[in-house]
Amino acid sequence: MKRWKSVTASVITASVIMMSIPSVIGAQENLNYSIFTMPKAGLLKVGSHGSNVKILQRALNKVIKSGLAIDGVYGPKTKSAVLTFQKKYKNLKDTGIYDRSTHAELSKKVNSFGFSNGVLKEGSRGDAVRSLQKGLNNVGFKLVVDGEYGPKTKAAVLKFQSRYPDVKDTGMFDTATKNLLDKALND
Repeated sequence: MKRWKSVTASVITASVIMMSIPSVIGAQENLNYSIFTMPKAGLLKVGSHGSNVKILQRALNKVIKSGLAIDGVYGPKTKSAVLTFQKKYKNLKDTGIYDRSTHAELSKKVNSFGFSNGVLKEGSRGDAVRSLQKGLNNVGFKLVVDGEYGPKTKAAVLKFQSRYPDVKDTGMFDTATKNLLDKALND
């Protein structure tokens, strides 16, 4: 049942964004970035197979350029790629077994645009603003990526916020707006 809800929510969100119709889906503070639903056992390991392993292989190819064949078989090469990923992130145990914490970390890397956690507003400057401007451009705005949160960036944020009735139209890039833009970019 959860899987259908997730698929349905993704389809509705993507449709709303593409048609530029105000969404009825509210902003969430903690988005679930999961690239697939983990099996009940809570892990994938050598011998596992199926569509989840294919998704895992695609994600590893994207994040660490592992060059895995997308065959759906968790063999020695997939284990090695998982181990490489785990070693890259110090908070993970390097076992070569794809567990829940590895799943959460890889899902964030695949599905997060990398926005900063702080609030951005008119007058803000720097790389965080550049990331915001690039993200807004990827959903149809035409901003100069200059790292300055000026009137044009504020206007684009306001226009983006106006698409979602559950988000206040403040012109500030806050947590709720960040979560919606991140989701729009990754659905």
